[in-house]
Formats: sequence, structure tokens, C-alpha cells
Amino acid sequence: MTHTRTTGEIRKIGAILLTAFLSLSSLGQDGAPGSLVKDLNDYRVQHLQEKLYVHTDKTYYLAGEICWFKLYYVDASSHLPLDLSKVAYLEWLDKENKPVLQAKVGLRKGHGDGSIYLPLTLHSGNYKLRAYTNWMKNSGPDWFFEKNITVVNTHRSAEMPPEESPLQYNIAFLPEGGNLVEGLTSKVAFRITDQYGRGIACTGVITEDDQDTVVRFHPERFGIGSFMLTPRPGHHYRSTIRLTDGTAINTLLPGAYKDGVVMNVTKEDNDHVRVNVISTAGSPKVYLVAHTRGSVKIAETGLLKDGKVSFLVDKTKLGDGISQLTLFNAAKQPVCERLIFKYPVHRLHIGVRTDKDVYATRKKIDLEVTTTGANDKASMADCSMSVFRSDGLQAAPSDHILDYLLLTSDLKGKVESPEYYFEHPEDEQAVDLLMITQGWRRFRWEDVIHHSNPTLDFPPEYNGAIITGHIVNTQTGAVDPNIQGFLAVPGTRTQYASAYGDENGKIKFELKDFYGGTEIIVQTNPLMDSMYRIDIASPFADAYTRQPLPPFTLSRSDSGVLANKNFDMQVLNRYAGIRLKQFQFPAFDTSTFYVRPDFSYLLDNYTRFTTMEEVMREYVVMMLVKRGRDHTHLPLLDLAEMDRFFERDPLVLIDGVPIFDLNKLMVLDPLKIRKLETVHQKFFLGSTDYDGIMNWVSYKGDLAGYTLDANATVIDYEGLQLQREFYSPSYETEQDATNHLPDYRNVLYWSPSIQTTPKSALSFYSSDVPGKYIIMVEGLAADGTAGSGIASFEVK
Repeated sequence: MTHTRTTGEIRKIGAILLTAFLSLSSLGQDGAPGSLVKDLNDYRVQHLQEKLYVHTDKTYYLAGEICWFKLYYVDASSHLPLDLSKVAYLEWLDKENKPVLQAKVGLRKGHGDGSIYLPLTLHSGNYKLRAYTNWMKNSGPDWFFEKNITVVNTHRSAEMPPEESPLQYNIAFLPEGGNLVEGLTSKVAFRITDQYGRGIACTGVITEDDQDTVVRFHPERFGIGSFMLTPRPGHHYRSTIRLTDGTAINTLLPGAYKDGVVMNVTKEDNDHVRVNVISTAGSPKVYLVAHTRGSVKIAETGLLKDGKVSFLVDKTKLGDGISQLTLFNAAKQPVCERLIFKYPVHRLHIGVRTDKDVYATRKKIDLEVTTTGANDKASMADCSMSVFRSDGLQAAPSDHILDYLLLTSDLKGKVESPEYYFEHPEDEQAVDLLMITQGWRRFRWEDVIHHSNPTLDFPPEYNGAIITGHIVNTQTGAVDPNIQGFLAVPGTRTQYASAYGDENGKIKFELKDFYGGTEIIVQTNPLMDSMYRIDIASPFADAYTRQPLPPFTLSRSDSGVLANKNFDMQVLNRYAGIRLKQFQFPAFDTSTFYVRPDFSYLLDNYTRFTTMEEVMREYVVMMLVKRGRDHTHLPLLDLAEMDRFFERDPLVLIDGVPIFDLNKLMVLDPLKIRKLETVHQKFFLGSTDYDGIMNWVSYKGDLAGYTLDANATVIDYEGLQLQREFYSPSYETEQDATNHLPDYRNVLYWSPSIQTTPKSALSFYSSDVPGKYIIMVEGLAADGTAGSGIASFEVK
């Protein structure tokens, strides 16, 4: 199965793409191999793909606790940190794929971080945490980041019965290279798992025409194995699988082609693999292309002799992780495909060392984190670290950033125990079978060769959040094209956007540095488009993977651990709750969308008048006040000309909300207005130009009594997350250490932004909770290498 990930115009990322383009290989520039190399490299450069990885402080929570997280955001091919998308979307999904929690997190220079409170409304169970960008939504949910999180709500039930769900079995037989061909011997890999992706122990046989047994087989590890098969012309093959409980499952093997090509990859030595090709069809000329995540490493031409040809592939030329071998016929059509895995040569090694192995309660813990690359060379890295208590429910996490970037993110479906393949590089057969049974690519060769460039629905949010909606005719209910809409965030900080709907009535507003939850107002111009309203759409994806969550179980033996964790959590929330609820805005440019006004008037510096007309006539320079029976006009002087006023009225705002009927401005109470700012030059915003700007700011940010049009839509809308500070008390003095406030933290330390240079010294204090504590560090270097480090200590 293939999955398409395509892109359109991304002119904003020229610098990123230029760097990638300059690194392209000159492999095989002559003939068909050269054109294939060029096609794929061009596709990779023009169709940028992203990956997100989320490090959480732990994986087992109680409802009422806070989940802390760090996002690593990279180029899907090179794994270099990206600075394209500025917003990541996080969701916690229940077993029905219904989102129970959602958050928008700002991204900057390859990372982002945040936290989320797990409310007491959550049911006990396993949840799926997923993360993606708006741009990734074009590719579908299979390329989103996902991990499982467990939440127990001790306020609902101390013990939950197991979720009863009958086992379902997924059985797949996958010929190496993709095809079975009559008369040709192929390796056939198989995968036998339950619906949760867990391998099943079994035995099996292959029968020919439901009669003779031709193969007996059993899985090696994780339900995966292989056997050799030579299908005979005109015959059909069926498998019979017998489970340990005696259950028999029958399934047909893929049919064999009368003519075709088969591929077999074998190990030649530690640095080489041999690709053996046998063909009974077509031209004697074939081409082999090897690429690592879209970056071409090898391209060769082969000539079939007696229907056979062999290629020797130098693995040292391949990138770390998964590479794809694709065989093309003379017409540049892919006929065989195979993934191979290269154990990482270039990886980030993270060392974690504490000054002691055992600490008393409320004692200082000094810790050192070091990062090195290949050949133990010092390497600077961006790291995140969690220090949490290990108990019978929370253990060291098994999934890490290296596993994800180099393995699971480039494979389809659930990979059971991905850490095994990194901890046991000697088990080459296991990872080789994994490549055959779960192989997948992030593109279609048809799109590459034919230079396909489909329309995209979800642009990258490279300046800030994009808020989308539809312009609806309130009389007919239809969506109408090419209507202008306006979005405002009312308040003392002016945030405003305007845009035109497309031919389908879809409209997109872009807001930079939009943080926190607040009201937004969307509307059309009632003087021109009085019968329209704008319906805002959710920015979160509405497509989901099919991988079910594992069953949630909670036994009676866990009750003691849960009781202690529940007590600790309640004490912590009672005595440190205020600190845990403190948020702050991150550092960002707080200027208005027009950056700097030409003139600013603080009305308290002037004699206060009781009408807006008096204020404007007496104090506002370079503006005309023209009042008629039905209309008011307020043209500004054009500072670029200095001898003429603009012909049109300026964009007039009250607390960022546009005022279209200026008669409604004139009846406002000026005593509620704090400030006026004016811009006396033509201003361009999106596809709209304005003859200057007049922005009135009230004292309270409440529109100073201005009445919105009836078709204006007011929505409570969540922007990017505000930053919560992790609570980590200090016991440096004797007075601090002996205070009577209880400290029942089970997460002693969390930091999403440790910059090793290449060494970093940290310190924190133990709590009143004894036990074993695990230090988990994840990191990414500037060159795209990733790694993790783990250590532990005890508190007594």
C-alpha cells in the first residue's frame, strides 16, 4: 500500500529548500537512472514533509495531574530542525477516537513545549496523544505523531474491570519485492498479530490447491516470520494457521503473476547487501534506485542475462535508518520494492550522571548531562528532561525519539517493541522481516515521475495560526464566492485580519502570535454584504488512524499504589495549586499589525469633550471631518503626498474591530476612549489596501459600547497555549528544608529546554516521597542526530 504526501507552493521556505537542493547527489546523471534521480530529488525538495515527536514527562497519570510535553519538529527527510510551521496541534483521543483534550502549541526553530491539565471529567483508560501541523493534515493521520497515555481517575473508581474485547487477528503474507511470479522462487514474509499490533504465537502450513503441504512455518518474533515459495503455474496456495488454543484460521496467499520480476536481498558482508533480480518479462534493462527518506544515495543500471541480474549495494552510502530499494523496468515503471534498515552510525549519545546514588528527602540533587556524536565527539544539542518516580504503574518509557525518527515514523501501523531493534542490532533477521512486512513510503512513484502537483487544502502556518471558515448566505444557506470577510480579536492589543473567500466560499485569516483564550469577531461588511455570516471551522483534523488503543486493565493489586498516588496528588494540588495555575505570555512582538502609528493621541492629555466629533475636530491633525445627513467621512492626509487627502475613508477600528458605518463611531462616548492611533499612508494587508488607519482604543478593551452588526459572529476561541511554569521548590536554607508544608511531588523536575554545550549542569531537590526515580533525557542535535539517556537514583 502506498500513501501520498504532496505539497504545492511554499515560497516562504526558499532558504530551507535551497540548502536541500545544494546537497543533492549527482548520481546517475546519464540516461534513465539520471532522470529518476532528478525526479525524486526534485520531488523531495519541492514537497517538503515534516515530522513531530512529543516527549512527555511520563506516560501514566492520574486525573487532576498535569501532563508536561516537549515537541521536536524536524524535516522528515534530513531530521534537521525546521522553522516553517509555527503551530502544532495536540489532541488526546479516547478509544472511540473522540478528542477529550485539545491544545495549540507554538513552534519556533524546531521545537515547542507546553502542558495540559488532565481534568477530573476524564474516565480511566488508555488515550492516544497525537500531534501534527496544519501542513501535515494534507498527508492524512497516518503520518501524525501518536503515543499511548494512561489516565486513572481515582475519583470515579478505585478499580476498573478489564475492557472485554474479543481478539481479532490480522494476517498478512507479503512477497519480498511485492510480487509472486509463477516458476520463480520468492521469500514470503508474514505477520500475524491481534488488533492491537501484538504478535501471536502460532504454527502454520501452506497447501497447494488445498491438498499437498508445501511449506510449514512459525513466527520468529513479534508474530513475524518468512518462508520460501515457488508457485507453480495454474495452482493456488492457501495458509492454515493454528493458534495455541487450537483455533484454525485459513487465508489465501496473494496470487502469482504469469510473468514478472522478483527481488531477493541478502547480506553480503557487514557493509554490503546483494540484490538478486530474476525476471520473465519485458526489456533486459533494469534500474535500481536506493534512497533514504527521499534522498537518493545509489542509482545503477543492470542488464538481465538469462533473466537474471545482481546488484551489490554499499550500505555505507545509505543514510541511517530506513532506505528504500526500488527496481524499475526500461520504461521507468517501478516493478519491485524493498526496504532495508541501517543501524545508526550517527546518533546522539546522551550521558546522565548524578553526584550520588541515594538521597534523603528535601536534598539537593546535582546532575550533569553530556552529549556526544560519532567517535565521542562533543555535540551541542537541544534536550528535554523529566525526573519522575517509578512504581508499579509508571516505569521507564520504551519509546524514544531515535526509535521514532529512524524507524516507526517511516513504517505503517503499530510496531511492537521498537526499542528491541536498537537494543539488539545483532538480530538482523528480525529487523529485515520488519522491513518486508511493514514497509511503506511517503510518496507515490507516479507522482514523482509525472511531476504531479495536486491542490492542497491545508497551507503551512509559517506566520501564525490560520483561522478558516465559510461565508454563508443567511437567506439561502449557500456558500458564496469572493466575499470579503474580517476577523478581529477585541482588546487593548489590536489584532485584525481581512481576506476574501475563494470560489467555494472558504476563507482563511492569519493571526501572528495569537495566545490564550479569548473572543474573536468575524463578519462581512454590512454596508456591502449585509446578508452574509462567517462560520468558523475547527482547526483540528477530523481523520483518524485505525490503530485501536490497547485494552485498559486495573487490578486489585494496584489499589495500594493508586491510593498513595492519589493522596500525593491531592496534597500537591492543595498546597501548590496556585503555583501550578500560574501562566505567562511567552516573549513575542506585541506591536499592532500596523507596527507603528504616525500619530498617537492619549486623550487624557487633552481637555475631554463629550462628543467624538469635537474630539476629532479639535485634536486630530491631518484629518477631515465630513458629516452629511446619512453619512460620515473621515479622510486622512496622505503623508506620502502631503498636499492631498485620501479619497476613501481609512480603516476605522475600535479595539481592533472594524467600524463600517462611521455614523456609529460618532455616537460613542469619548470618555470611554483612552487612545487614538492614526496611520497616514496607504496600508496593504493581504489582498486589501486601505487609505490609512484610525484605531481607537478603549480603557477596558470592551468596544466602548459599540454595537456589532446582527450578522457578526462572536466566538470563544483558543489561541496558542500560554506558558505554565513547572513547580520545583528549593530547600537551600535550613528554614526552607524544615518548613511544614508537605511536598508530595512524584515528578521532581521537568525542563523542555536544556541546551548542552556540550555539557549542562542542573540541580533540583528531592521531595517528601521516597522511592526510585528515573531521569529521562531526550535530545536532538543541530545536525539532525537524535538520542536519549536514562539514569536513576533513590530517595530514602
